[in-house]
Amino acid sequence: MDQQTVSRLPATTLRTGIIVGVIGAFSIILAPQIMQSLQLGPAYSQALGMVLHTAFQLVTLFFLPFSAALIAASLVMRYLDGLLARVSQPES
Repeated sequence: MDQQTVSRLPATTLRTGIIVGVIGAFSIILAPQIMQSLQLGPAYSQALGMVLHTAFQLVTLFFLPFSAALIAASLVMRYLDGLLARVSQPES
């Protein structure tokens, strides 16, 4: 990888972590309303309801912890980048 890609990596990781967290939060907030609106429809299928319920559970189970891990990784990368920049500077 070139230096420009490496220098953008913490910002990209942070942005990805925030987006994944927002998707997870909206999923938690909107899942009950979506499930209820599907149950009131005339063509409600138990199989479709079970698939959507499982999908919402997986999103809420994985997206928020994964988001926190991505945000933490971006902070660690930014810290290490600053630390390595200070170490690699010649002392005057």
